[in-house]
Amino acid sequence: MAADLKYRADIDGLRTLAVVPVVLFHAGLPFVRGGFVGVDIFFVISGFLITGILLGSIERGNFSIAEFYRRRIRRIFPALLLVVAATTIAAWVFLTPERIVEYGRSLGFVSIFGSNVYFWKSVDYFSTKAHVQPLLHTWSLAVEEQFYIFYPLLLWGLAKAKLKIVPTLIVLAVLSLLLSQFMLDRAPSAVFYLLPTRAWELLIGGLLACGFPATSSNARINLAAASVGLALLVFSIVFYSPETPFPGVAAMAPTLGSALLIWSGTSHQGPIHKLLSTRFFVSIGRASYSFYLWHFPIFAFAAYLLGGTFNVWVGLGLSVVALLAAFATLRWVETPVRQSKSPYAVSLPLGGMVLAGLGGLLLASSDGYPRRLPDDARRIAQTPDDKRLHHDECMSVGSTIVPPSKACHLGVLTSKPRAFLWGDSHAMVTATAMEKAATAAGQSFLFAATADCPIGLGFSISPTTEPDLTTTPSYRYCGTYNHAMFDRIVKDRDMSAVVLSARWTNWRVGAPANPVETDVDIRLTDGPKVAGSGAENAAIFEAGFVKLVAALVQSGKKVYIVGPVPEPSYDVPQTLFVARFGLLETPAPIPMAEYSRRHRHILELFKRVENRYSVDFIWPHKMLCVDDKCPIIEGGRPVYFDHNHLSMFAARKTAPLYAPVFGDDLENVRRPAQ
Repeated sequence: MAADLKYRADIDGLRTLAVVPVVLFHAGLPFVRGGFVGVDIFFVISGFLITGILLGSIERGNFSIAEFYRRRIRRIFPALLLVVAATTIAAWVFLTPERIVEYGRSLGFVSIFGSNVYFWKSVDYFSTKAHVQPLLHTWSLAVEEQFYIFYPLLLWGLAKAKLKIVPTLIVLAVLSLLLSQFMLDRAPSAVFYLLPTRAWELLIGGLLACGFPATSSNARINLAAASVGLALLVFSIVFYSPETPFPGVAAMAPTLGSALLIWSGTSHQGPIHKLLSTRFFVSIGRASYSFYLWHFPIFAFAAYLLGGTFNVWVGLGLSVVALLAAFATLRWVETPVRQSKSPYAVSLPLGGMVLAGLGGLLLASSDGYPRRLPDDARRIAQTPDDKRLHHDECMSVGSTIVPPSKACHLGVLTSKPRAFLWGDSHAMVTATAMEKAATAAGQSFLFAATADCPIGLGFSISPTTEPDLTTTPSYRYCGTYNHAMFDRIVKDRDMSAVVLSARWTNWRVGAPANPVETDVDIRLTDGPKVAGSGAENAAIFEAGFVKLVAALVQSGKKVYIVGPVPEPSYDVPQTLFVARFGLLETPAPIPMAEYSRRHRHILELFKRVENRYSVDFIWPHKMLCVDDKCPIIEGGRPVYFDHNHLSMFAARKTAPLYAPVFGDDLENVRRPAQ
């Protein structure tokens, strides 16, 4: 039996309890660290209202899937198109070419309500990178619209077949919840973004609309239910955080809290429902859809223009701006289109969404239109392209595996390689410098790398934490890669030297994450034991690294270790590009004191290695830094293509440091006894 669909002001008030925590969470208020659960409240409300509408039309015998979608278009498309149009204009003005391409991809997926899939594959919702994705919040719209592709037909089919609707929805909800909890440790990002693990939240609302459980007319029972429901919402908003495993069973607090508030107000409106029905709550609730749409692009561009973050007061000010935009959108866009009987109220928004999709495709397939920029800005903005020029084809990453047996041959290819470069993505940069040095010497070398794989023997990366990363082929390959590389080098008697290059100061030695990065909890394992902390990671890594150096020296190879580079705490090209707009100061050079502090642990380890073994060190910072300062830009050219990798210009500047690797002394390196 469908719920009575007469207007309920308290549900508009509940929308306020959904949208305000989400906005304040993104604004950075510390007491709403669980504000993201507002989306779950929206899911329950949506499931309740849409199910009621569908069941009502089915019972009256005038169910029409076409009419259902016409109503959805009038409800969803106009405000979304307005926000997308404004966001696209802002993207064109402010974003780098690289980010324009990313934005175009996300816009294309938004136009087909598939942005949850796009963001699942591209960004963690709680990561620092997510803060500057203008359309990230549309993932929840995608979940809802995907749900409503099959849900109306499911209800109609069950009714036509005279099958029980409530038991079917209960089974589907339980299965979805179980899947959500089961996959939470295995694929947390997928669980967060995708419909199969979110459908149970909408189905809870659907069950309420079906009259399950039966409502009570007892005022005390309803007041108790409403009080518990409100307490569950407040608890999850205040005490949850981005570190809470979510959704899974943790999402039951906000969803059941919402359900209790809806259920308890169906037959009797107590004091809590009367509070939610006040003008303050209802007015914000009616504008909640537009408020939700506007707030995130505003926050994202503010964070982008302010260097990645902003303080709470800025966040509150931006929240007010978003709310004012929402009220204007509700009055002049949402309400007129929703109430219009003109066929253009459907065809124009639908056509607009098609144009948005084509625009997204055009941007995504472009190079970001760098010609729109002045020459100096274009030079800075195109620096991230250096990643592809740094022989990234020689590196294992994601599902791509480049084994040592298929290492790249770089330099003068007619010469026989006598050196092997071994490392991670920083070795990819080292390869650029070595290639220039090798070419000048008329020689060559071999190079293979694996991203985020620390150099050493006897350990690997455990899949017990961060499964979205650690279960990918390249992470699983790390231990095998190290041993395969060692065997490849020591068995090749013509291979005289080995160069070890890596991002030494990283999670592997217990160092804190760079502020611009999302901190990840990745653990090393040296067999049955898995590191219990960053400090234990450091111990496992150091033991394996020293073991490797000792074995290489014992085998008669000349060992070169490339020291760490100065590491900015921000994305250099983006920061330099954004500083043009005047809201962000151009960063100062990195002091050598900061270099020493950041790399203290690895520099101490290198000192111990130097005292025990005959190895040579190559120090790129000696070429990059002058007078105890390490610049981030020289002659208009950025020194980094992101926040830790050297640009092509800077890498080539360090090439003379690698000349000894290709010197004549390699012919006379001590060989192991025959």
